[in-house]
Formats: sequence, structure tokens, C-alpha cells
Amino acid sequence: MKSDIESVKVLGIVGSPRHGNTEILVKEALKSAETIDNVETNLLHIGRLKINPCSACFRCFEEGTFERPCPTHDDDMRTVYPKLIEADGLILGSPVYYGGISGQLKTMIDRTEPLVRYTKNLGGKLTNKVGGAIVVGYNRNGGQETAIQMIHHFFLVHDMIIVGTGPEDTPGCYYGGSGVTYPKRSRIVNAVMDDELGFKSSRGVGRRVAEVAKLLKMGLSMRGG
Repeated sequence: MKSDIESVKVLGIVGSPRHGNTEILVKEALKSAETIDNVETNLLHIGRLKINPCSACFRCFEEGTFERPCPTHDDDMRTVYPKLIEADGLILGSPVYYGGISGQLKTMIDRTEPLVRYTKNLGGKLTNKVGGAIVVGYNRNGGQETAIQMIHHFFLVHDMIIVGTGPEDTPGCYYGGSGVTYPKRSRIVNAVMDDELGFKSSRGVGRRVAEVAKLLKMGLSMRGG
């Protein structure tokens, strides 16, 4: 799919506290995204970043700026905001913790409040970006769909465009990339390497995020912004 538009940027975010199974599948998704012409990818691992929980002070609504979206906390989130704003597509990955996403990823999501559409200076900065989800659990029915749903809620609040795995990679995992570590233990950091469906569905997410982000950018370019 050739075009004259500038390159499309896809950011993969690893929301695991360690380097392991989630990162493996997010990287696989980014490799798949790169098979689409004119797509650039970047990986962000937030597991070891210092990101404070949102204080619900709402100062960002009025005081947030590009230089400091969150006026209250001066932490590693300041390096995350520009990456989110710059990206055309986001792939969020998380291990499944109690049927949901990791605390690290949830904290990052909560701190995107300055970018929500109704804030004064930075509102709507994620609107019309494309989002896809990848999660890893122990069993095939180990909470993956509820964890993906949490990520999808984040996309919806920001008026993003949600994609699944695409027609080439279903049936199997409809809502997003879904990996398992069984029969190995989840503590084994490469246990997901044996999960063919997890890899296939993650590739589908990466490709769909890139495809749809490119189509949206082409459409916006044709209408002059």
C-alpha cells in the first residue's frame, strides 16, 4: 500500500514489571506492523519506570502544558507523554493479574488524564489514534478477555479506534493478542514461545494497528488535516 504521506508511527508499550512473555508478544506485533509499507515502530517498557499514581487533583485540566502535562508529579511519565502524542497507533501489552492488567500499566493509563478530550490545553491528543491490546495469562481462559477489555476501555475514553486481530487470524482470539504460558510456569520468562495462537493473534494485532492507522492518516491527509 504505497502513499505519499509521512511515515506512520506505531508504539508498543510493555506493561509488565519484567522482561519476558508480554514483551516477546509485543515485539512480535511490532515486527508484523513493520511489514506494512512506510510504518515505523518503537518499543516502550514501562515496568521499571517511576510513575506515581494519579492524585485526582485535576490540576492538569487547567494547568497542564506540553512541557509538563501533569503539574503535580515530576516523574518518568514526563518521558511517556510525548511518545503517546507522537504515535499514530498504540499497542498495549500486559500480563493478566487477577483477570485484569498489571498495576504498572493501570498507573500509566490513569496518568493519561491530561490528554483526555475535555482538558484545556492537551485535550484530545489521543483521539483517532488506533489501539490494539495484547495480554498473557497462564491458561487459555485465564482472564485474557477481561484484561483486554480494560485496555479497550482506555482506548474508548480517549476516543481512539479499536482493532482486533483481523480476518486472517481468526477464529481464535477475536479481541486482541492472547498468549498463554501453560503448561510451563508463568515465572519462566519465555514460556509463551510455545504458544502458536498467541504469536498468531499478536501478529494480527500489529498488522491491523498499522493498516488502520495508515488508512486514517491517508484520509486525514486527503481532507487537509
